[in-house]
This record gives sequence, structure tokens and C-alpha cells, in this order.
Amino acid sequence: MNQNDQVSSLLPYLDVTYRNFYLKFSLIAQDPSILEKTPFPFLAITDSDPLARLIEAQFLTDAGSEVKKVFLLVQRDQYLLKKDDLSPINNQDIDHSWQEAFSFYSGEKESGSFVILSHQIDERGRLRPLQSLFFCKTTGIFFPPLCPKCGLPLQQCYDDGLLISSGLQPYSTSLKRYLFCPSCVSINPDFYVYELESVDPPTLKDRWGLIKGFGLLLENKKQGHPLPCIDCPHHRKCYGPDQLVLSRIVPFSFYPFYLFIFDAMSLNVLDFLSLISGASFEELEAQLKARQELGRISCLKAVQKNGLIKAPFFFERDERYFLEVLYLKLSFLGELIQNIFSGGDVYTHPDLRLSIDRIWVKLTDHGGLLPFFWNFKVRSIDLHRNPIETQSFPKLPASYGLYFLGLVWFYTFLTNKKQSISRVSLSFREGLSQFSSDKNFSFETFLKESCSLTFLPVNIFWNPEGKTINKDWQLLWERSLHLGWSLLKSSFQFDPQWSKETFRQELETLREEVKRRLFRAGPIDEGRAYSSEIGADNEAIHDILLGILRKWRTEGEMEREELRETIILSPGGAKVEKETPPPPVQATEWKEDIPETVILSPSRPTPTPSFPKVAPSREADKMSVIPKTEKQPEDDVLTETVILGPGKVRDKKKNETND
Repeated sequence: MNQNDQVSSLLPYLDVTYRNFYLKFSLIAQDPSILEKTPFPFLAITDSDPLARLIEAQFLTDAGSEVKKVFLLVQRDQYLLKKDDLSPINNQDIDHSWQEAFSFYSGEKESGSFVILSHQIDERGRLRPLQSLFFCKTTGIFFPPLCPKCGLPLQQCYDDGLLISSGLQPYSTSLKRYLFCPSCVSINPDFYVYELESVDPPTLKDRWGLIKGFGLLLENKKQGHPLPCIDCPHHRKCYGPDQLVLSRIVPFSFYPFYLFIFDAMSLNVLDFLSLISGASFEELEAQLKARQELGRISCLKAVQKNGLIKAPFFFERDERYFLEVLYLKLSFLGELIQNIFSGGDVYTHPDLRLSIDRIWVKLTDHGGLLPFFWNFKVRSIDLHRNPIETQSFPKLPASYGLYFLGLVWFYTFLTNKKQSISRVSLSFREGLSQFSSDKNFSFETFLKESCSLTFLPVNIFWNPEGKTINKDWQLLWERSLHLGWSLLKSSFQFDPQWSKETFRQELETLREEVKRRLFRAGPIDEGRAYSSEIGADNEAIHDILLGILRKWRTEGEMEREELRETIILSPGGAKVEKETPPPPVQATEWKEDIPETVILSPSRPTPTPSFPKVAPSREADKMSVIPKTEKQPEDDVLTETVILGPGKVRDKKKNETND
């Protein structure tokens, strides 16, 4: 880039006066007195990217109706990069990174997930920087920074020779950027920087010096420039002895800036994972409020307004909720890994690594048959989807990508309200130590022999206390953890047998197996199928019920299409002779054999049922049995269910009539 490159302006898109649709930045508050107390009044969704901020905005009609909610990825005024002579980055590297990222994201414009403004593109189809933009918190007006001497817009200086002769750092080989006035440079040039450093020359001015300098335009009565302060009734107070202007005017972007506009995502992945694990919106909002994560709170509140959140899961109150959460988390990881693997080597600089808090989830906003959390897409929003490439330093090894995915994997399955990623990492340290020293190390053995509670399957839930998991599903859990371990293992030690394709196939196979177990018809969870009914009944009654359930299954397999009727017998009845079930009836007979329910009370002679003693089954041991509490009176009626074919009841009723 050079000084002659044309810089466009975002101002026409911010002014409702001249457009039927306009762009509005979200603010952290609407009260100007509150905004004056914050250095950056715009609602930042995330602020961890070293090169850019993610800000919330909306496209509105001239009547104020929201057309589209968007996320803006805005170039930072001050980069969060450490000085490192082994891995140097300069302004030209960052310019190149924006251009490469623009080429990548432009492929998504047809789907509407990436929005491009005509002012952003030059005649060659390349991304164009936008003019510096300042904001008045009191009036809500945007304007470009102006030269305090002549009132013309300031520009960014790309002339290395001019910068060096003025005692400043060159643009092309450093990360320093400077504003100046091309019209005044030949007389007595002033340069402005966002924030002063101790090594800067005394003639250099920062953003506060520039803002105070706007007052010179008021004194000189300069006309024909876009400084809004001249016609503002508050300008005397702003530029008076109290210098209120320093708390009322702030740069949206001090320097010319690049901008990406994305379709707004629904939730940050950290919040999405917590919600599908069972966290409440109120819990998450309280945590985010304590950390001043106002942008993520805004996303949570927006999702809560969607009425579909009333049905978030299939099996929220069923033991299969474990399988459902496991399936959703495997699906999330599958999509994330697909996105990262398809991008190749995206980790090329130590400070520009992909971060989990820059991964987002888009939930569908329309009605459907699936629960709310079953329709989602995953994407990362940052500059590093296409990496910065320079000649100054080598790329990081590709194994870092596997290491990152391994950490995300175990974060997804093991962190919750009670267990942080730090605790998970400490538990893994022992495993990694054994792995590096023992060639015969087995992760499965490590899990079984570990005394740590870190790897228990109940940790998949937000609040694991009091949770129990069916032992039949333990293998699915171990296979899930093993896949994550294979990522970490491959990042530390080259494994010629490991491949992306094989890993993805294993992940998809596991995901399908979990889904099959989740939705298959039976087996019933014998440990809990009647827990609400038996309540305080003793274990003997519970065992009888389990025996009946098994008998149902056996008869159900032999007589799949036979209509059944239910007789409820009291404990004092007479014995029922076991008879061979009649052959299956034809479909035409079903209409005649309407199922009947006959209740035989203790006041009349009834058969006494006889059941063989049923030993506690292995299935029953898989779940915790509710202990008996208070002994029930003997004359309480404990109903038991016997399944009879359609003809049995007719015979039974005929015998009773003869009696």
C-alpha cells in the first residue's frame, strides 16, 4: 500500500438521512453519561484477537426496523502483539493478511454470511481501507479526524523516507502508524499516533492531543469542514476549562481501517457448550457479567427471545440425555475439525493462533421438528483463517493445529461448573508424562487406573453432582476420549499410522453409533423405568417388576403384532394358570378384538399370581435403585401387570358369567 491509494469512507452507510437502509453500531448503553465513563462505547462481542475487534451492529431501515444483525471485524488501532525478533511482523504483513482473508471470505458472499460494501472494493477488486472515524458520545455523530490547522482530513503516512526524516519509524518495516496532514507537511508537519510510547519523540502527539486540537478550528472559525462541534450547542463546555471533550469524543478507529461484515452468529462456542451441558441462561449471564463480557451477554439474551428455546432437547428429563449431549458435542467437534482440516496449516505465528473464544455457533431461527440445539453451524471469525505469511520467520509446525484441537476436544467433554480446563490439564499432565516415558503406554489403561475424577462421564454435564450414567454407555464415553487423546498424542509424537481421513471416519462412526443408541427402540432403562412409581416400595417389589418387564420383552419378540389386553390383579388374588398364547390373528380380526382392561378387586375371588423369585439382573445394577423408606401397610394394593392375548380375556369373562 502507498500514500496515493484511495481511502473510502464508511460515513455514507452510517447516515440515515441519505439512505433507506443504514448501518448502526451497537453501544454498551444509550445514556450519554454512562458512555462518557467508558473509553470504548461500542459493544465488543470479543476482544481477544491481537489484530481486530469483533463488534455488534445492525442494518436498519429508515424507520428503525432491524433488517439484519451483523458482526463487524474491525482492525485495531493498537495491536496486541509482543515484540519478538524471532517472529517479526510489520504493517505490510498485516495489510497482506487482510487481503488474503478478504479473498477467502468473499467466497461466502452468495450465502449472505459475508457482506461487502461497494466502498470497500477498489477498481482491482481488492479490499480498500476505510477513512479514520471519530464518534461523539453526546450527539451520536461520526466524523473523520481533521487537521487542527487547516481543517482538512488527516491521512495515514506510508512514506518511509518522510517518517524517518521526522524521527519516526518506517511504515513498511514496523508496526507503527502515523496520521498527518499532506497539505501542511511542507510547512510544519505534525504527526499523530494513537498512544505515545517512551521512545517516541517529544513532537509527536497522541489521540488526546488531536482531540484537544479540534478546538483550534472553533477559534479560527474555519468553515467548509465536517467538524460537527462548530454547530453543536455543547461545544463551549466541551472545549472549556474542564476539557469535557476528552470524555465525549472517542476514536471508533484512529487510523484508516479494514472492515469485514459477517452475518451475526447466535452464541459463542463457550456458551453453547455450557448450555447443551445443562447450564441455565441465568448462570451463564451471571458469570459473564462478573467478567464484563457484555457482548456475549447480548447474544444470550437474543437467543432467549426465541420461543423455540422452550424445546431445546429430545431427552432432557431422561437418562438418554447423556447420549444426546454426547451426540451434540461430537457433532460440534466434527464440524469444527472439518473446518480446520480443510483450511490446511492455519497456524503460522505464535501470537496469531486460533482461540476457542473466536469460534461461534449459528442456531437456526425458524421453526422445525428438531429441538432448538439440534440445528447449528460452526465457524471461526478472525483474520487467521488464512495465515499471515512473511519471509521473516518459518511457519509453526502443523502439529500445533492437532494440539489445539486436542485441547478443544477435552474442554468440550470435561469442563463444567465444577471443573475448569486448568484442572483437566493437570490430570492430563500425568498421562502425557507416562506416554513420553513408556512405549507401551495405553490410554485405556490410564483411564481405568487413574484415581482422578476428571475423566468420569458425568463431567459431560454442567453440574455433574448426583448424576449417574448407564454402564452400557461407558464404552462410548471411552471411545470419545480416546479420539481426543489421539489428537494430543499425534501433536507430540509423529505417528505414521495417524491420518486426518481415518480420524474423521472414526469420529463419524462413533457419532452414528451414539445416535443409533439414542433413538433405538429399547432396551428400557430397567433401573429407572418405574422409579417414579415404586417410590418407597422395597427391592423385592422392584425385582418383581423387573421380571415382568423382561417377560414383556420376551413375549414381544415372539408376538410382535398381537394385540394385548391388560388385567390388573391385586396381591391377594388366586393363581393364574399359564396358557399357550393363541396364534396371531389376521389384520381383519383386529377391529373385533378391541383391547379391554379388567380390574379384579380384592372383594371378589381372584386368582393368586405366582411369580418365580427374580434375582437382581445385571441391567438393574447399572443404575442406582431408589432405596426404600417407610414400610407400606400390607393391605395396600400393589398392582402387577399380566399380559394376555385377546382370546384369554373373553374366556375369562365367560367363566365368570357361568359362576
